[in-house]
Amino acid sequence: MDLQLKSRRALVTGSSSGIGEAIARMLAEEGAAVVVHGRNRERAEKVAADIGAAGVAIGDLSTDAAAAAVDAEARVALGGSVEILINNAGGSSTGNTSKTPIEITADDFVSNYHANMLAAVRLCRLAVPAMIAAKFGRVINVSSAVAVQPNNMGADYSGAKSALNNYTVSLAGSLKGVGVTVNTLSPGIIMVDGLLRFGRQKFGDPEMSFEEVSNRFAAEKVFEMPPVGRLGLPRELALVACMLASPLSGFVTGANYRVDGGQVRSLN
Repeated sequence: MDLQLKSRRALVTGSSSGIGEAIARMLAEEGAAVVVHGRNRERAEKVAADIGAAGVAIGDLSTDAAAAAVDAEARVALGGSVEILINNAGGSSTGNTSKTPIEITADDFVSNYHANMLAAVRLCRLAVPAMIAAKFGRVINVSSAVAVQPNNMGADYSGAKSALNNYTVSLAGSLKGVGVTVNTLSPGIIMVDGLLRFGRQKFGDPEMSFEEVSNRFAAEKVFEMPPVGRLGLPRELALVACMLASPLSGFVTGANYRVDGGQVRSLN
């Protein structure tokens, strides 16, 4: 199927590795002009060269000024405004995945809110007005399964992702009849590079593949596996992201697309 993404202008934040890289790669494969974003120029430029991207935008998104600089660099590389915005940058900014809510400080909550919620807000404020003017735009906010099914640990991260889900619905509802859709993509446990390195180290084999590490994780119950019995792959999220980015998805907005292997057992 032709997703009609050829020559569409896309910015994928946090795309110098992991899920963001997979999304940027698949958008480029579909013919979109893609800007790779990250904080490390060398890594971002390596990915950009590998996928044939339009360019890179470097910087964090922790302030309005920093986000504006990233948006400006992306516009120059794309030769126009952003039509497809993938807000993927984030992750736990504090590493509190093993801390209880009582152990996590208020500053930790603020840090994760900036990294996972306000970074998306800043870029939406910059990109969406031009989408409205053009009567076409796609915003995809990458959230997490823990936004709707939180763990006992990492409440600062899951809380920020819950706020991002809420923001997605509010923004989508405010953009009536303007051709701009806003949706959330919620991964479960995905075999990103960090998990691959962890698995290779844990199992003592530096050559193990993604699939082999995932199978060992399942066999040794390192993680609680979702109903599909394995961890997800970044490309599987990219497939859904490209579908939501397509002009063919104009009737889909304000939705939360879970790509979690059945990890979340609730209706939402």
